[in-house]
Amino acid sequence: MLEGMDKPLDHYLRRSAEIVAECAELGREVARMQARQAALAHERVALLLEEVPAGSAGFDQAERSMISEVAAGLHLSRHTAAKMLATGHVLHERFPGARAALEAGDVSLAHAEVVIEAAADIPHDDTSALAEYEAQVVPFAAAESRARTKAFAESVAAAVAPIALTDAHRRAHDDRAVTVTDDGAGQATMHASGPAALIHAAYDLLTQEARTIVDAAKQARRESGDEDRPGGAQRLDQVRFDRFLLRVLTGRIADDADIITGIRATVQVTVAESTLLGRDDRMAELDGRGPMDPDLARRFAVAAFSWERLELDVQGRVVRTSPYRIPEAMRRQLRARDRTCRFPGCRQPARRTQIDHNHDFARGGPTDPCNGTSCKADP
Repeated sequence: MLEGMDKPLDHYLRRSAEIVAECAELGREVARMQARQAALAHERVALLLEEVPAGSAGFDQAERSMISEVAAGLHLSRHTAAKMLATGHVLHERFPGARAALEAGDVSLAHAEVVIEAAADIPHDDTSALAEYEAQVVPFAAAESRARTKAFAESVAAAVAPIALTDAHRRAHDDRAVTVTDDGAGQATMHASGPAALIHAAYDLLTQEARTIVDAAKQARRESGDEDRPGGAQRLDQVRFDRFLLRVLTGRIADDADIITGIRATVQVTVAESTLLGRDDRMAELDGRGPMDPDLARRFAVAAFSWERLELDVQGRVVRTSPYRIPEAMRRQLRARDRTCRFPGCRQPARRTQIDHNHDFARGGPTDPCNGTSCKADP
């Protein structure tokens, strides 16, 4: 470090930490205000139910009137107003732990909504399952991003109410569909909705193919001396789109150079041995994305090109993998444990990430599973 530069650097680091801390405190204050708004929304719904009980004559009209009143008063769409009222009411009726965390500013409203949504299929009268669900999910939500909370909450819901969640997944499978939305400017978006494992497998296959083609094009440009010439190089998203349409419109699975033959779709599925053998119907887990139908997991196991056996502790954490030579075994263990990149807000699957130390190796951090974590690889 240059002489005299230590003070400006200290100020930079100190002020940066102060900004983050102040933003965090503002976030907690916003959450506390949102908790008050949720309480008022609950009170408004309670007024309606006292006046016109659910299911009675005129309830639907009264409910629409309430939603319109809130939408007009808060300058919201009817959909947003309805969601606000429903969230406030359900939060106060079914989720005291999440409500208390929101009131304390420990979680955001977005986190509270995830807690509610992931438990939608837990039976309302199963109070013990709901209590166990909240006891695990709310502390997790206070320390993690919304996306990671969503995946964790769905897994916990599947664990505390496996039969209800399995039935819900199987019903949802019947709703698989492909739709199209016109976006203007000559563009449109195709939406494919179905089992997450199959959708992610298709996306992974397209990504592998696109990366192979992009890398081959880069190598060709380097060899021809055109690497620095502007234009000509396609982005990964563009090639992925082209591969998708090539498959759908022509049925072709390889380009003229035949450079992607042999690429296989890859997803990581964790399933209990007892479920795999058909002794129970516990939900499986998809690559940190959430629970999946055990029937589909069994089909994946039969068709899989390869699979590994993992030993889990009572909390479901991986403590041992198949015997691979270090450091490969450690990388596999960490990716099985983390499932996604550990950087806050990142949802990159762990199998596409690099492994790094939590505590810098150069500063004494050991190279062992307790100090390792999956982190996002370069794009």
